[in-house]
Amino acid sequence: MAQKDCWQSHYYAFSKVFMILAGIWPYHTIGIKCLIFVAVFTFSFSIVVPQTLYLLHATDINNIFEGVPSLVITLLTSYQVVYMTIYSEKIRTCFKTMEEDWLSLNTETEKTILQRHTKYGQYLTKVYAIILSLTPLSFILKPTILTIMEKSMENVTMPPLSKLPYQLEYNAKMEQHFYFLMLHSSLAVLSHSLIAVAVDSFYYALVQHACGMFEIIGHMLENIGKNNDANFRLEVQRIDDNNYDAALDCLRRHLHVAEFVEQIEFLFANLFLVCLYSMILSSTISGIQVMMNLDNGDSIVAPVSLYFAQFFHLYLQFWQAQFLLDYSDIPYKSICKGRWYYTSRRCRKIFLLILGRTMSPCKITAGNIMTLSIENFGTVLKTSMSYFTVLRSFQN
Repeated sequence: MAQKDCWQSHYYAFSKVFMILAGIWPYHTIGIKCLIFVAVFTFSFSIVVPQTLYLLHATDINNIFEGVPSLVITLLTSYQVVYMTIYSEKIRTCFKTMEEDWLSLNTETEKTILQRHTKYGQYLTKVYAIILSLTPLSFILKPTILTIMEKSMENVTMPPLSKLPYQLEYNAKMEQHFYFLMLHSSLAVLSHSLIAVAVDSFYYALVQHACGMFEIIGHMLENIGKNNDANFRLEVQRIDDNNYDAALDCLRRHLHVAEFVEQIEFLFANLFLVCLYSMILSSTISGIQVMMNLDNGDSIVAPVSLYFAQFFHLYLQFWQAQFLLDYSDIPYKSICKGRWYYTSRRCRKIFLLILGRTMSPCKITAGNIMTLSIENFGTVLKTSMSYFTVLRSFQN
């Protein structure tokens, strides 16, 4: 794959579309990037004022539980798009590294391995986008459902603002502009989903690329010494030592991929820290909303969809980081499985260097506080349930 064709191929088409729509695509001109960013950020953040007013005018704790999750999501997604825009050059650096890796592939087997991981990242993005779209759909359909219920019930009139996707507070005169407010809040909901899919799809693409490169290195290591037999010379001349050249190439690639993972860690660590604590708070309160509205069918759809969307969002972040942890161990296993004992002494020294580097696993953390893994995702669930129990006691 040529460098100029890398981001034009279908392997990254889905992620590219979402990143362009969210305004975080690094290859746009400054003018276009600013135009898209202003539009997306305005749609995302402008809803925070009526959301805050709603909480300030809340009459009891139940109203607070209704308003906090949507406000947290608004602040989080707005922070995400600002953060990714600030670090646009880091995004460009990651893309540059991926382009160089594609150009460095020497065999069809290596290309097939990386293509498989790239396709998987795109498939994951599609599934994530479809599932996440159910959440804004449930919020946007809320006015329609409430209107139908209002017409089917006699002597019941619901306040217009209660039909909006989010819990908002406007002055009395604004109620006559219901359809304008509906459009405003619907665009906010859609922009929040767009930003989430764009950022996460970029993350999936980076992680799967790193996993593919680790597998390619493992494939190369297993083949070193494969064609030798017991009659090989331990002190082979440097110019004739093809195994040494292959091992040295693996070492360079391994250090290159490790550096790439450090770029991913630098780009996402602080973002995931904010995301983690925000999602714990928001999902806990959404769970309480579900418990509060078990007997109220028209009010349970939105909190249920929001609750599962948040945990699904967190699970995929931790799951992809677990992928990276597992695949970063492949070079170590490949050396152990390979025929290293049919290589020269200088080649074995290269193997030792690679083994030494694998002792420090490549990982993604949340602000260098928590390593993202499936095991720690279980810890997050336990923490969320503890918060749920405490807040539920206040609600009672």
